[in-house]
Amino acid sequence: MEDNETVGATRFAAAAGTPYAAGAATEIYHAGGNAADAAVAAAAAVGVTEPLMSSIGGGGFALVRPPGGVGKRAELVDYYDAMPGKGLPQERFGSGGWAETKILKYGAGIRSTVGAASCAVPGALRGWETLLRRHGRLTLRETLAPATRLAREGFYLCRTSALWLVVAEEVLRLTDETRRTFYTRDSGSDGGERVYREGEEVRFPELARTLEAVGERGADYLYRGELGRRVSEYVLGMGGIITQRDLEEYEAVVREPLTVGYGRGEIHTNGPPSAGGPTLAQMLRVLSGQEISTLPDEDYAALVAGAMRLALADRATAYTDGAENLRVAGRLTGEEYAEAQRRKISEGFGSPHTTHLSCVDESGLAVSITQSMGYGSGLVVPGTGIPMGNTLGEPELNPRGFHALSPGERLISSMSPTVVSSEAGGIVALGSPGASRIPTAILQTLVGVLDHDLPLAEAVRAPRFHAEDLPEGSLLAYEAGSRAASATAGYDRILSYDGPDMYFGGVNAVRLTPEGEIEAAADPRRSGGTAFV
Repeated sequence: MEDNETVGATRFAAAAGTPYAAGAATEIYHAGGNAADAAVAAAAAVGVTEPLMSSIGGGGFALVRPPGGVGKRAELVDYYDAMPGKGLPQERFGSGGWAETKILKYGAGIRSTVGAASCAVPGALRGWETLLRRHGRLTLRETLAPATRLAREGFYLCRTSALWLVVAEEVLRLTDETRRTFYTRDSGSDGGERVYREGEEVRFPELARTLEAVGERGADYLYRGELGRRVSEYVLGMGGIITQRDLEEYEAVVREPLTVGYGRGEIHTNGPPSAGGPTLAQMLRVLSGQEISTLPDEDYAALVAGAMRLALADRATAYTDGAENLRVAGRLTGEEYAEAQRRKISEGFGSPHTTHLSCVDESGLAVSITQSMGYGSGLVVPGTGIPMGNTLGEPELNPRGFHALSPGERLISSMSPTVVSSEAGGIVALGSPGASRIPTAILQTLVGVLDHDLPLAEAVRAPRFHAEDLPEGSLLAYEAGSRAASATAGYDRILSYDGPDMYFGGVNAVRLTPEGEIEAAADPRRSGGTAFV
């Protein structure tokens, strides 16, 4: 299928980070599954075909909107990473573990703390299992089958995945096992090693065996069984702090999502302790009730960019304590605070390392999943094929600092899987990778669908902008054709892009329209794909 399509008389659609993952979703739907089963299949397949974006060595969030009309209760399955170290002496924390800083070749360079001490407790398998138990029809073994086959039989590396291998190639040299997994022998005259390139065939046979074993034995194979023992022993032996007790006591948490009204509908997103959903909700609150579709370009850009800047500033300073984030979110997404921000805007101002997928079926069941493993720790557990994440070492994912959390505490994230229930827009499930650009990419896509009545594909493709106040000054970044091009005054730094760029995220979205048609759109800024049944 094309990356962006509307197909009439369809029963199911998926949009995911790679065409392979979207295909895995439709395969499972054909096998008798629903949108939840298909979403797990896609999530596992992304962990194979987009190997540095997510992994069973990482975690994420799944937002589920069950069938029914506006007001139907949605829920969030939180299977994000947790702080490890239960039962360890204090001297194992902080600089006592093996960690080092690498500069990744992305943008102006990204400082990333990697190594075993950057590995958190992964939640992916517990989350997928919980999602299937609560909303699916099929078993974990059935839904993992497409990913297992891709890992065993091979696939051709997509553009975005190849780019991230280059970005992280220094990290992928940290251990012999990791280098063996992601490097290949160059056929050129020097015969040296290099990371895989776009279009080359890649296989992960050890990961295939691991996925097959997990399918047969369940998630407990990692959390209470032999696989978990191997992961813990290796990470501890390399200077990390994941104990078997950390794995045994890890559970996915079912939460009530953060819900805000917008127009004649509701937007459900990832709530506290995560900060990404509340940040998106705060932006939407500021825009709610405004006649966005009638504004001239300069006024539109000033309003939307102002909402972005204020919400992201609060994201950086207010959401630092997971235990307090629910109270903070309540204040920052309230109408009184939104009105104060509108006045401030009118008066004037004084981890790419993520993947997203969305599925919807004809019943109205919609699932939106965002997953991450940071930029990767540089560790692949020998004999398993499992790449481990480095979320403890990523400031955007762990803003309180390296090893600053208590063992068992959930990390704070910008990930914002979102589902909209609207009389005008129908049901829309969407999300994006992109660190601080996650909520701004989702915001602009939703405004396109709900305020400008754009078809889903047009809303995803539309030129984007991003405004944020950073320590070094205010930033406005925009793509050619963006309405922000007319409102650049007053910013310390301007970044203009000639066309769509992955800096602005990678929204993968599906929609069940009020007329019963199903749409899907994969962002051309990354190498995603859509699939229909």
